[in-house]
Amino acid sequence: MAGGEQLEAAAALSAAVAHDLGNMLTVLIGNAEFLMEGLAGQPDLAEMAKLIFGAAQRGSELTARLDQFGRRVQPAATPTDTAEALARFARRLEPGLPPGIRLEMLAEPDLGRVLVTPTALGLVLDELAANAVAAMGAQGRLRVIAGTEPAPAGGRRVILVVEDTGRGMDEETLRRVLQLRFVSGIAGHKTGIGLPLAMRVAQAGGGELRIASRSGNGTRVTLDLPAAT
Repeated sequence: MAGGEQLEAAAALSAAVAHDLGNMLTVLIGNAEFLMEGLAGQPDLAEMAKLIFGAAQRGSELTARLDQFGRRVQPAATPTDTAEALARFARRLEPGLPPGIRLEMLAEPDLGRVLVTPTALGLVLDELAANAVAAMGAQGRLRVIAGTEPAPAGGRRVILVVEDTGRGMDEETLRRVLQLRFVSGIAGHKTGIGLPLAMRVAQAGGGELRIASRSGNGTRVTLDLPAAT
């Protein structure tokens, strides 16, 4: 099965699993809330109900991410202004970064437009940044680089890079990532959904995703998209 077919098969499975899990977690959350209210006079039991409620909520958040990964990704009908999408991403990202993570944004003034929706592009950047932060832990440098390059067949390509100083990946892990056979805990992210999602978005926009990493020397993920004419 080719890489693109593998991704689409994984996405279809994720959507089905997310649907069924969502239904079950709705029941769990509702009953946990009911128990917390009914056990208000019994602190020990109420604390247990609270733990159940918290676990179900975290499961619901993961299910939402699985559902997002499972949705069909299509090229944008209208080209997206890359600089605007990048600016929105930076405004969301910076306030939530851990104190020990230093953010560097390096962007050309005229990035052009790409055939990826603003929502999809922002989601990919969010996921790649989350992977990078998780890989670094409490301290490190997160660098986002945006620029353009001439395309071999004419025109331009928009290059977006998310680079971290985290623990990186060894050769075996990187090989599995590039073969699309390994989607759990990629680059340190606890769910590993971000990178496969980024690959799907890149393919839908006519581009590609490249990954470079060395154990102990961080990870560099490059989103390479053709500029819209």
